[in-house]
Amino acid sequence: MKSFNKKDTKSLFIMEFNILKNTPLYSAFSELGKKIFLPEGVFFWSGRAKNEAELNGTIGVAYSYEKDYIDTGNSTWGPCYLEDVKNFFQEMNVNDIVTYASISGLSELRKKWKQWIIKKSLYNETSQREKISKLEKYISDPIVTAGVTNAIFLNCALFLNPSEYIILPNKRWGNYDNIVSKFLGANIQSYEFFNNAKFNTKGFIDAMDAVIKRQNKIVTILCFPNNPTGFVPTRDEINELIDILRDFNAKNQCPIILLIDDAYEPYIFSDIVSQRSIFYDFQQLEENIIPIKLDGITKELLMYGGRVGFTTIGLKKKWVQNDQELETLKKEIDNKLSGINRSTISNCNHYYQTLAIKLVEEHNITKLLEKRNRIVQVLKKRYELINNLLKDMNDPNVTIDPNSGGFFVFLNINPDLVFANDFADHLLKKYKVGIIPIQNLKENINGIRIAYSSIDVDAIPEFIKRISLALKDFQ
Repeated sequence: MKSFNKKDTKSLFIMEFNILKNTPLYSAFSELGKKIFLPEGVFFWSGRAKNEAELNGTIGVAYSYEKDYIDTGNSTWGPCYLEDVKNFFQEMNVNDIVTYASISGLSELRKKWKQWIIKKSLYNETSQREKISKLEKYISDPIVTAGVTNAIFLNCALFLNPSEYIILPNKRWGNYDNIVSKFLGANIQSYEFFNNAKFNTKGFIDAMDAVIKRQNKIVTILCFPNNPTGFVPTRDEINELIDILRDFNAKNQCPIILLIDDAYEPYIFSDIVSQRSIFYDFQQLEENIIPIKLDGITKELLMYGGRVGFTTIGLKKKWVQNDQELETLKKEIDNKLSGINRSTISNCNHYYQTLAIKLVEEHNITKLLEKRNRIVQVLKKRYELINNLLKDMNDPNVTIDPNSGGFFVFLNINPDLVFANDFADHLLKKYKVGIIPIQNLKENINGIRIAYSSIDVDAIPEFIKRISLALKDFQ
């Protein structure tokens, strides 16, 4: 059985708005109103999988049986959560729920999240005291955003004018494109993410060289573990990236803005890769290589609907003359970030900010980490099994991208065999398996994203077996 649709169907799931275009409503739209749309690809496939699949690997949420991570849990299949959340619900008073929160976020949460960021650095309190001190002093106070997505938008809006460029890997979260291209009117300079199963440093350098000819700054997003591949760099790869950016900064004397998307930060399942966010490495540098940490409670505290995120900027000692100037700088940054909050979301959910405070209070941290680690171990077992089974497929028409964490694994499919969208349709119709196809031949992408975060470990062998059978149908 061969592929039945020999064309790149990247735009297959873009709504045409044929009726809307013939109304006066559409003619009154701004240019943004005419350009913006909700890409339906992921929602199309996840919606179909919900109705048609027996095995569903489309959902980018950690699901499990409650008994697998809570001692007294039941056999209900559902989203993973931290069990203390149930207790905290009952402790809230009306002032924690109905009142406005501060524009920049509850002050207590901002303070505690900064402490949480410092704890996540994994610096040794004795031997790395100097690094801890630098981290404590030279970061902005976290601003609360409406989730990590809002943090990404906020920062892209701050650093990108219309028609300017941001550097992104070809394998990236699709919503980056909507934010950057459709909403802000900026451009994406894409680069091939991998070269010989490693971070493609040459491609990244070439992208920077192309952008610096057009503008006197570099803006990029780095997301590890990556969505959709699950890639996490090794220590050597991080050191190489640091050297590359230092050399580029010295040569071009331009600011380099690194938006660090840490949505999947806690979920690293391999010992051979870095165990912490790359934000910390770049925060310690003296050069104008400026990391901005974007994280939140969504996956970190397993509260997807809470929509509480944070923006924290790494500062440089040479920017100020003394501590007084440093504090003034922090206030000025706070004002800028608060200004964009005020003009877009006003403020963030008070209730979930209060809940986050309770979860990250010092006396709860150890217990919280222990309970979250049980969920991490559930996901790690799936990660190990699915990678082993995919490698055992030994099919010359597929390759697995390097992956060490997050919620996903990405399987590349030879486009001469079958296009990803066609394969996903066949896999769902004949084998009742749901995955997310990602197909963009111009970007050299043709493959499927498998969210093992939402597949029980006992179902993974059958899941991979059906994928293997579906591939053979095209050979």
